[in-house]
Amino acid sequence: MDRISWKSTFGLTLAAMVCLLAAPASAGIVYNVTNDLGNQDGWSLAGTITVSATGTYTNASEITAWNLTATKEGSTSLLLANNAGFQPGAALLSGTLNATSSKLLLNANGNFGFYSQDSESSGYNGLQWINEKDYYGLFSISSYNASKLGNSLWQANAFSPVDGRAWVLGTTGSAAVPEIDPATGGSALSLVAGVLAMIEQRRRRAALVA
Repeated sequence: MDRISWKSTFGLTLAAMVCLLAAPASAGIVYNVTNDLGNQDGWSLAGTITVSATGTYTNASEITAWNLTATKEGSTSLLLANNAGFQPGAALLSGTLNATSSKLLLNANGNFGFYSQDSESSGYNGLQWINEKDYYGLFSISSYNASKLGNSLWQANAFSPVDGRAWVLGTTGSAAVPEIDPATGGSALSLVAGVLAMIEQRRRRAALVA
């Protein structure tokens, strides 16, 4: 009876350890920004947008990081980033963003973008997606545009790819691999070690009785 109990306890402990180790750390979701070459006037866009977690958002507070670079004909232009060299950096949203495990989506009637002022210039940088934005029921606008120091890089009234009526602003490229939180992993290992010690102690007692 004791032997069955030990095995059951050991099995449950191992299962608990696996669950704990598989729990992802709160590192956020990093999306590779969509490079919509057909609507960027010869520019190529690369970089990442980081969201704190999956969900549907009505403001940009869950956008925790971004670093976007545009290149054209061999020249490189750092468009937007929320780090040193830009002040201040801001992400603005009107409408809803849907962050899934694989896609960052701007729903219809949404306006989203990044804006900042260069530290060595009075010009502003911007990248904006406007997906069928309805303005007071009077008119609707779709626009995808970018600017560097106040100068337009591209301006289009369309964007691709789309998911239904939502614009796919970025993708993870693959399923996120859970990160192991060191604190959680240490707790799980301590738990297993404790149970193993208990099992060994019971085994020795049973041997002495026999």
